[in-house]
Amino acid sequence: MVHRRHLLAMGALGALPSVIRAETPDTADWPKRPVKVILGFPAGQGSDVLARILSDELQKKFNQPFVVDNRPGAGATLAARDVARSAPDGYSLLFTSSGPLTVAPHLYSNLGFDPMKDLEPVGLVGRSPLILLVKADSPFKTLPDLVAAAKKKEFNCGSGGNGVTNHLAMEMFKATSGTKLVHVPYKGAAPALTDLIGGQIDTLFETTSAAMTHVKAGRLRALAVSSPTRYFDLPEVPAVAEFYPGFDAMTWAAFAAPRGTPRPLLEKLSLQLMKLQDDASVREKMIQSGVEPTPGSTQAKAKAYVMAEHQKWGDIIRRANIKLE
Repeated sequence: MVHRRHLLAMGALGALPSVIRAETPDTADWPKRPVKVILGFPAGQGSDVLARILSDELQKKFNQPFVVDNRPGAGATLAARDVARSAPDGYSLLFTSSGPLTVAPHLYSNLGFDPMKDLEPVGLVGRSPLILLVKADSPFKTLPDLVAAAKKKEFNCGSGGNGVTNHLAMEMFKATSGTKLVHVPYKGAAPALTDLIGGQIDTLFETTSAAMTHVKAGRLRALAVSSPTRYFDLPEVPAVAEFYPGFDAMTWAAFAAPRGTPRPLLEKLSLQLMKLQDDASVREKMIQSGVEPTPGSTQAKAKAYVMAEHQKWGDIIRRANIKLE
């Protein structure tokens, strides 16, 4: 508790200059003009689809445009940096995943900003598990089958690249299960999945958005999901946590704002994001995009969750000695 109080105190001190710059703007009638929703991924990807679903709904609720602005590059950290350096007035928001906020600070020595100090989480807006996959004709039909074999000899485990969430999930699983998994990084999900289907690698964790088509087509077999409980679209597939309690390696999405954004504005947006996730039609759109809504994610809960994720992935990265330049 002492460390937590110290961290909170330091965060508060670090925010003072921004709060002073923001002064006391009238947030009651925010937004009075279009809001940019800045996203560090290209159009058409899963994050972009979800960002547009929610931005369209926010536009309806607030009667102002919420415009998705795709700024891909450097693992989405460039978009996060742009928002961190923006005026804390609520007109530049970040739509982000775990990578820029909670993973990148442990991988890069100089991001040009500190995501945990310079950005303020507003609300979680969905989580998705990763799926542990093998090719369709693999001899491994269950997770225990794979674990038993991978404790005896090395198996190649692919990912979309060094330091991405599915690589980190592999490292977490390797440490938890005692398996001998050798990381094979690819430049994105597509080539990794192609090589898994072709038998060039033995297994991998992959996002639902990239993997489900192959699973449903029978090209790949799902052994487990990385969420604490089973995934709604694969109810017959167990969670890793059923064999290793506490295992949790999910991807997630959240809105964030520049540090110093007025608290009433953050709470106003957070409340609306919670209401959207309680709306049946919006929930259905989110579920169809492969995302499980996170109802009840207040601004305080979102911040606590992001801080916990930051610590969790930092521990995994240090233990696995993952370094990027």
